[in-house]
Amino acid sequence: MTPDDLSEELASAVTEVARLLIREGVHVNRTSLSVLATLRDGPRRITDLAACEFISQPGMTTLVSRLEDEGWVERRPDPADGRAVLVAITPAGRKMVETAIAARTEALRRRIEPLGGKERQALARAVEALRALIQDGGEARPARSAASARSAPGRPSKRLRSR
Repeated sequence: MTPDDLSEELASAVTEVARLLIREGVHVNRTSLSVLATLRDGPRRITDLAACEFISQPGMTTLVSRLEDEGWVERRPDPADGRAVLVAITPAGRKMVETAIAARTEALRRRIEPLGGKERQALARAVEALRALIQDGGEARPARSAASARSAPGRPSKRLRSR
């Protein structure tokens, strides 16, 4: 299989797995969960969150307001700059992230459980290969063709792992 073909197949498979986890997990959008997971590391400014998620500051402000309405985040004054506000995760927000991770893990466990040893080993090797693929952000790899760059999956995140 050529690198272009493998890139397309991998992007497709990653997308299908992501859709499965969305379908069978908690019904909170990926960006909301990603923001909550980021906030587990500590409070952040809205501008920082927007940059992390590659969305506009007004878009992040709207999202933070929705998360605040759910009781998953709260705004606090920034002690370093009285004009700025920090967004912090609440205990309910932490519980939401934990629930999402548990639902995702359970959805995968149900599918992995009936697999044979060889298939489980193949998945374990695939996990190692995926981690190696994202380890250096692709900087040390040769440039991709335009076709494979278009089909590459979104940026991976360690933030949505259980702690």
